Amino acid sequence: MTTHPPPPSPTASPAAPSAVPPSSEGAPPPEGEEPGTASLTEHLAELRARLLFCLGAFLAAFLVAWWQSEWLIRWALAPLRAAVPDARLAALTVTEAFLTTVKLAGVAGLAATSPVIVWQTWRFVEPGLLPQERVWSRLILVPAMGFFIGGVLFCYHLVLPAALSILLQSGDFLALTLSFGAFVEFELMFLLVMGVLFELPLLILFLDATGIFPADRLRAHRRHTIVGAFVLGGILSPPDVVSQFLVALPLLLLTEAGLWLAALYRTARPPTHSPPGE
Repeated sequence: MTTHPPPPSPTASPAAPSAVPPSSEGAPPPEGEEPGTASLTEHLAELRARLLFCLGAFLAAFLVAWWQSEWLIRWALAPLRAAVPDARLAALTVTEAFLTTVKLAGVAGLAATSPVIVWQTWRFVEPGLLPQERVWSRLILVPAMGFFIGGVLFCYHLVLPAALSILLQSGDFLALTLSFGAFVEFELMFLLVMGVLFELPLLILFLDATGIFPADRLRAHRRHTIVGAFVLGGILSPPDVVSQFLVALPLLLLTEAGLWLAALYRTARPPTHSPPGE
């Protein structure tokens, strides 16, 4: 006798579908992270790549400068030769000549690599800036580099030879023998100070345009500005009165240039209209 299986119960429920893991597409970003922003790991990887690129560019420029170290030394000593042709340089320690040449090559390599460093820094921080900050950065970045180079060249061709001719006046009864390392350090510091001071007009323009420190307030305190210029000149320059004057006088002229730029910007800036109802 053949037996047949019982019919399925009408109350039996169909088999549950297998669980499918939810797709990650369209999932909201983790808490605290906005859409389209890179993670901390990605930022660190980008920073590492840009630092390595800058380091490689600096090493290449340093090797080229080291290869041309003889020309570099002649360039560094040109203001001294122009001011005091009979001045002699001496290396007072065993390593002074070598370390000073390395320092010159390093500074030259850094100067040659500075556009690369500025560009890589800009590309890294640009995504995090506000639109207004990006506009101001683009407007000031290139002129700032130009002003710095102008300050260095102004010091190298005008201020430094004049300062050396005054400072090294010794008459005919003394023979000048200077330390090679000390003179190069003096020269590099002087060039750096003048390059930084030439950024003052752009700083005054930026502070006035953003409302942080209006130029009218600085214009109303000109006497304090003069005193501050000579105090700053005494701090930044070598410890002598002549160098203090050679730093303070250009500083006063640059302050006036910054006030003029601020007034010119206010004249050229379109007037802001107040919203209706105010």
